[in-house]
Amino acid sequence: MNKLIKPHKYIIYYLFSIGIIGTICAALYYSLSATTNAKSALVFTKPSYLYWLIFIPVFYVLLYRNQLRKFRLDQQMGSPNYLKNQTVISTIAADFFLMLSMSFVIIALAQPVYGRKKVSGNSKNMEIAICVDVSNSMNVRDVQGEARLEVAKRTINALINQLSGEKIGLCVFAGNAMLQLPLTSDYNTAQLFTDEIQSTHISNQGTNIVEALETAVLMFTKSNDPKCILMITDGEDHERQASEIYNFIREQQIAFYCIGIGTNTGGPIPEDPLDLNTENKRDANGFTVNSKLNPNYIKQLAKMLNGTAIITSEAYPDLNAILTEINRAKSTKSRNLDFEIKASIYEYAVLIALLSIVFWLIIKGLKKNG
Repeated sequence: MNKLIKPHKYIIYYLFSIGIIGTICAALYYSLSATTNAKSALVFTKPSYLYWLIFIPVFYVLLYRNQLRKFRLDQQMGSPNYLKNQTVISTIAADFFLMLSMSFVIIALAQPVYGRKKVSGNSKNMEIAICVDVSNSMNVRDVQGEARLEVAKRTINALINQLSGEKIGLCVFAGNAMLQLPLTSDYNTAQLFTDEIQSTHISNQGTNIVEALETAVLMFTKSNDPKCILMITDGEDHERQASEIYNFIREQQIAFYCIGIGTNTGGPIPEDPLDLNTENKRDANGFTVNSKLNPNYIKQLAKMLNGTAIITSEAYPDLNAILTEINRAKSTKSRNLDFEIKASIYEYAVLIALLSIVFWLIIKGLKKNG
């Protein structure tokens, strides 16, 4: 006759199982961490997930309470069917592999990396200098009731949201140009600086395209990464100037895109762009000054620089054409690179977890057939 074992014996077996799981995890960790090379040591990119391992003993407590409940239910039914050795061993083994699987799922979630591996890739960085017209005419509210400058800022933020790795800088210009933000890969900062752009930043009025282009060119580094100038203006009140900057941009093959914002009918220029009830600007004769979009000059400027002109009177301009050109410019000047990255080994933890589940299913199947 088989020896019968009461459920309280499970405490010993469960503690033993927890010890085995802990020993396995600790042995793997210390064996992979025992190196003098810090680059090869085992580290976790998301170590906060490891705190979930505390739930393994908790689950064991729940498993024990479940076995105890079954035992007491048998006693209440008048049939105290104590468990046999074979049943106990299979139950303990099944619970062990289930908990082992859960442990390694948690380890996989913690994203373990060990050593380094070489990979090949392409560097497709790009430098984009954005020049924003902040002359008074950009305050005209002729773009579906919104000011041209507000549409320009929204356009820049929308463009930034579509970028991936490019460096961007900001330049504002009117009668002269001013660097607003040097080239940066920090898109959050770029959007903050974009939101702060106002027509009051430059008191000297006009539309000095040449100085804006010169300021944009000075932003660029000496790297071989493709360069791009994006200008946003209404083209109104421009100053025609002869300059070598046009030849330089063409010779250096700097991509140029110009977005013209406004309407052909135009509108009055408000005295205070922040006050919707403000009076409009008047000329010396007392007549309201009306500002119109100058699409011909914008197209002429783009043609002069072998660039692309986009004319829009929409509050939410379509940027697909510019994004397509930017991606094309990046791909034509991409660089092949070989570099090292940390080698992720989470898949091994997933494999151990899957194998443990397989053993758990096998044991559960044997118990049912037994």
